[in-house]
Amino acid sequence: MTAPLEGQPCVVCGTAVRVRLAPWSARCGGCGTWRSTLQPQIESSSLHGAIDTAARSNGLKELRERNNERILDEIEGLRPVRDAEMLDVGPAHGWFMTAALTRGGRIQGVEPEEAIADYARGRGLTVRSGYFPGALDDAARFDTISFNDVLEHIPDVHATLRACAETLTPGGILSVNIPSATGLAFRVACLLRRLGIRGPYLRLWQEGLPSPHVHYFTPAALGQLIEQHGLIVRRTVPLSSVQRRGLWSRLHTVERPSPKSIFAFAALWLAAPILDRPSNSDIVLVLAQAPSASA
Repeated sequence: MTAPLEGQPCVVCGTAVRVRLAPWSARCGGCGTWRSTLQPQIESSSLHGAIDTAARSNGLKELRERNNERILDEIEGLRPVRDAEMLDVGPAHGWFMTAALTRGGRIQGVEPEEAIADYARGRGLTVRSGYFPGALDDAARFDTISFNDVLEHIPDVHATLRACAETLTPGGILSVNIPSATGLAFRVACLLRRLGIRGPYLRLWQEGLPSPHVHYFTPAALGQLIEQHGLIVRRTVPLSSVQRRGLWSRLHTVERPSPKSIFAFAALWLAAPILDRPSNSDIVLVLAQAPSASA
């Protein structure tokens, strides 16, 4: 049984959090970080059955590929990708890995879901089964470590970021993109939850799925969290979070078409240009760098 959230210290700034909107979610009044007691259950085959993997791929692939190119552009603004030793944590189908290979990076992945790891290996990608950093060799070091829509699912973010700092080479890059607590969609979902409409809030937290969100960080709080582990934030960049192409499939990753989903599709299709403005984006990329050997 998980401990109650009320009064627990924020994982970023230590301020006592207060339960908001659901018994399992709480917000820090100091830095704006949200946390939940939702627990990843990646090994649960019954929960995986709720996800239509084909719909998920059709709905997200083009958007993710566009964002991956932007992420690699930003990384290359700090250090070369070509010939870099790279690690992608939680690579899923391997879209980011494929993009990095195209640019000459030497990249491997660590993936906890065995079936997905097998799929990626079947595409010719180098993917270890297991969790970061335990699945790696003790001596492994990387010039770039990336978390693409992954860090928000990890309960112990401090242990993970500590391992990143220890595993990066001098001057190495940590790339993290996550859903943002300042994004328009998240703020609207919170408002709707206050009005008694639960669906969007549950969906954004991925409640009931194998790997729900444990955290929602603001961009500033994520930067603060990363810098607590000796890394230096270099860039904070909004990424595209929604597009009209693929939206129908994306909405039906975890539910069948229904009058409710048709209404949601229509509303999101109309709102997509507004939601995708940089000032409203629900995805933020933070790039941080390890100190150089001469620092």
